[in-house]
Amino acid sequence: MTTPTPLGAFRRVEEALGSRYRLETMVAASRERVLFAARDTLLNRRVSLRVNFHPDDQTRAWFLREAEALAQLDHPAIRHVYDASVIGELAYRVGNWIEGESLQVAVQRGPRPFPTIHVLARDVLSGLEHAHAHGIIVRRLAPTSLLLDLGGRSTVTDLRFSSWTLPVIPATEVPGSPNFMAPEIRDGAPGDPASDVYTAGAILYHAMTAHEPPLDPAALKPPEELRPNCPRALSRIIQRALQPAPDDRYLSAGEMLEDFASEAGTFENLAVVAPVASWAVSESGEDGSHWEKRLRRALGDDYELLSLLGRGGYGRVYRVRDLHLEREVALKVLHPQLTSDPAVVERFRREAQLAARLSHPNIVNIYDISGRSGLMWYTMELVPGPNLATLVERDGPLTVDQVVRMLREALSALYQAHGAGLVHRDLKPENMLLDRDGSLQITDFGLALALRG
Repeated sequence: MTTPTPLGAFRRVEEALGSRYRLETMVAASRERVLFAARDTLLNRRVSLRVNFHPDDQTRAWFLREAEALAQLDHPAIRHVYDASVIGELAYRVGNWIEGESLQVAVQRGPRPFPTIHVLARDVLSGLEHAHAHGIIVRRLAPTSLLLDLGGRSTVTDLRFSSWTLPVIPATEVPGSPNFMAPEIRDGAPGDPASDVYTAGAILYHAMTAHEPPLDPAALKPPEELRPNCPRALSRIIQRALQPAPDDRYLSAGEMLEDFASEAGTFENLAVVAPVASWAVSESGEDGSHWEKRLRRALGDDYELLSLLGRGGYGRVYRVRDLHLEREVALKVLHPQLTSDPAVVERFRREAQLAARLSHPNIVNIYDISGRSGLMWYTMELVPGPNLATLVERDGPLTVDQVVRMLREALSALYQAHGAGLVHRDLKPENMLLDRDGSLQITDFGLALALRG
């Protein structure tokens, strides 16, 4: 059976499910299953919709058994299942939608910050302990299916190879990501809580070092060899979790979590991400002169503040002079009232990181990201012209030649972004800048999505 085409999959699902769920995007697809982002029209909320097209009895039983496994659990670090059913030759399950990216995509940008690893460890280990209390051994966590939301919280979304599904897994099915499975699981054992300690340690090792743990435990390099500033407590805990013999590891995820909490300390992070609308800050909260005085102090001898280019609910953009490289650049600074919100800070940092992955003449270049004295900013290429909205408001409709040129440049830039696995998601006239010769420059990747495979 071949992977369904997007159009064919959309049609088949819409015909089967009717008007209850409105499909928005195909997120991932394989031979036997497809994941959609959809909207529950009755409850008016976004959901994940996983569909199984394979009529084979064994594959269908495996799909439904995984839905059953997820439904046994109720933990914030494990995807919830709202509904599941079979309609004709199609089976589906509905779960909560997670806005964010996979750990695999995040690690492609480099090892994760230590506070992020603290949160990841607590989420994963508490989720595993919850699963064990309900008689389920997860057996394998994979970076591709461990999702990180905009606030940095992690969610396990895949129980396909768990102990609950083990009786119905097709004999010919070989699990992917073997580096994240305990040696006894790779050898065919059903596993126990210590096996899940290993897969948790493998995930944390990957997040800490941006390397997968080797299949041969003897070849494992201590995390500090790959990341010299790795805290000793974290290194010790991870290495103990990755011991080849189960009896040499922590006996449970709870024991590992207790050791981690006592040695690694605490890191505060919001459990619930504030809605986007609440992030916007009124300009009346801090007047411009006070803000600029504070920013000038923070920039010190690195940048000279020249003029304000624009403002919005999240902060401001200034024209500044880089005093070291002696050139003018644009500096985007996050509003001081928002720097205490981890979700906003992560989005701001991610905007710079995603845009910096791209190199195209029609995408604004990102130079640096930094912060000081409670402020956070990044610098980028200074585009001297107006944005498209200002240009049209000032000069009226553009000529056909101008529109064709902008369209050609925009499509070229987006084609490269899509090839790099990025979707902008917030393309509008205000984010399309024009330089002196009329060439288009796309900016503001704050809502960009790194595609999940």
